Amino acid sequence: MIEIGYSALGISLPLFVAERRGLFAEQGLAVKLRAFPTAHPLVEAIVHDGGPACGGYAAFPIAFHRHLNAKPLHYAGAVLEDSGHPISFLLVREGSGIDSIEDLADRKVGVLPTKAYREWLKLLGARHGLGYHQIEMDSTCRCMDAGEERCASGRPTMKVYDVAPDQTLAMLAAGEVDAVFTNDPGATTAVEAGVAQVWGDEPILPALLTDPHYFGSFLFDSAFVAERRDATTRIVRALDSAIRIVREEPRLARLCATGYLPAGCSDLASGLGQPRFMTSEEVDEVHMQEMADSLDAHRIVRGRVKMAPSILRAAAAPTLPRLSSTTSG
Repeated sequence: MIEIGYSALGISLPLFVAERRGLFAEQGLAVKLRAFPTAHPLVEAIVHDGGPACGGYAAFPIAFHRHLNAKPLHYAGAVLEDSGHPISFLLVREGSGIDSIEDLADRKVGVLPTKAYREWLKLLGARHGLGYHQIEMDSTCRCMDAGEERCASGRPTMKVYDVAPDQTLAMLAAGEVDAVFTNDPGATTAVEAGVAQVWGDEPILPALLTDPHYFGSFLFDSAFVAERRDATTRIVRALDSAIRIVREEPRLARLCATGYLPAGCSDLASGLGQPRFMTSEEVDEVHMQEMADSLDAHRIVRGRVKMAPSILRAAAAPTLPRLSSTTSG
């Protein structure tokens, strides 16, 4: 039995499809899925003994941080965000009066509790004139120790709080935060409930970094890949088949997410997020390396990951099963 971890987010859709449609079993694998609320604890579990040997999907800043500081990982397939396929959303509470990023100064801002969203929020603030010391999740900011309402510099300070997907709606509705930088399923739930709206007219990360933006991937522990190469390849094949299903039958594929996501925000049928998935064979090594270099250059990750030795590909494409009008349990 192989334990596979998943982050309970919309970007993990191929993994849900792979289990629901029996794609792992078709590859001769006995698999058990293990849920994690976000990709951050998932990656921590993979890199430490006792956790699942693989899992996804996880944003690259989270994976690269552990790749460089704990042990190497391998990457299969990718999730992309581009101008037509948004993943990340800055939600602003209805009635908050927030019209610009500059308006987030002296506001309470929620963030999906991962290194990726924290770092991206810092970069977004910096691009709009909010200095690094003005974002209070930074432990180097003196105002955190002083407990002052404003930064010691006298400038307004954005106060950042971790907000899990299933807390997004409640915290915005109660006014505990004025905005949240997050993704699905929390984003769709809050907007559909009428408590928040999406800020901006274009996806944030492609505009902030590159378009398209390589967002994340499915991860493998390097020791597992070395010891169980055949099982690794079979898992990659199953995920590649799932990605093809997501493309061919998007509506029915989204129904497969029910039961994997947090209660109260498990419906992706009308999800705002429209991630673009790439199979292992479609991943562009040059663009992946450019993404890794960019994360280092922006100091989102402190170090440069060499992608070529870490990219996994399926040896051959398996037969694609068709989705029926109903999903299996």
